[in-house]
Amino acid sequence: AGPRAPYRSAVAVDADTGRVLFADFADRTAFPASVTKLMTFLLVLEDVQAGRYALTDVAVGTAYAASMEPSKVDLRPGQAMTVDDLLFAIMVKSANDAAVILAEHAAWAHAGGKGRMPVDPKWNSKALVESFVARMNRRARELGMVSTRYYSPNGLPPGLREARGFDTSTAADQARLCRRIVGIKGALRYTSPAYRTVTVGEGEEAVKLGLSAHNYFLPGTSDKNGLVRPVPGCDGLKTGYTPASRSSIALTASRNGRRVIVVVLGSAGRHEREAAANRILHDALGSVSMW
Repeated sequence: AGPRAPYRSAVAVDADTGRVLFADFADRTAFPASVTKLMTFLLVLEDVQAGRYALTDVAVGTAYAASMEPSKVDLRPGQAMTVDDLLFAIMVKSANDAAVILAEHAAWAHAGGKGRMPVDPKWNSKALVESFVARMNRRARELGMVSTRYYSPNGLPPGLREARGFDTSTAADQARLCRRIVGIKGALRYTSPAYRTVTVGEGEEAVKLGLSAHNYFLPGTSDKNGLVRPVPGCDGLKTGYTPASRSSIALTASRNGRRVIVVVLGSAGRHEREAAANRILHDALGSVSMW
């Protein structure tokens, strides 16, 4: 604990009650990297619940989305994927282009668009994404995430010519977000697979793409580096890493009907992140199992 802790911010909570089981600098700001995609995930799920669009609707790739750095599903401009498969892409593979496509599609739907977004120059991709990011920040405030500021739908750092900041948050704020996510029926369907096949494109151009999870706490995964073993009952949620942001993870698992959430942000690397998260997760599951 303290200044030598193997992370910048960490917390464990009871998912049902919000009771804090462990906290170490839980309110200290860190860079969540791809853990940012949890808010993109939430907004799309809430849009589907509200009837804005359906999981079976198709979203279209754009040049802006295609310009994102890997990890990607490499959807070409004009190519389409279902919203359902794009959600698997961001949660299993952590695809940065898929997060932008979902953001554009959601913003277009909120602007009154119906069905498939046309490939039309009048739709400014960056403006659509900025509109979606504004929604991310509004939703964060509604959830009480007072120390969180989003600048992207995917957690990538700003480019050299981009006039925006890094996405920032705290472990405590991300735990609030995670509690909302695990309360949505069907949400863990996207965060629990060790492997998932999605369809990229349509018609004769459609190809199957296999996605492998980066979260090695999930049953069915195998960490070739041997840093962590799968944890029975773990079914989410999201990993994150960039060289500038360092390693982060948001986990959820259940035991004997009790669910916990663990968030570790800003570890120096996977070794430190997995060791800390593993210890905190097992302690948290042990705590709720005794109540």
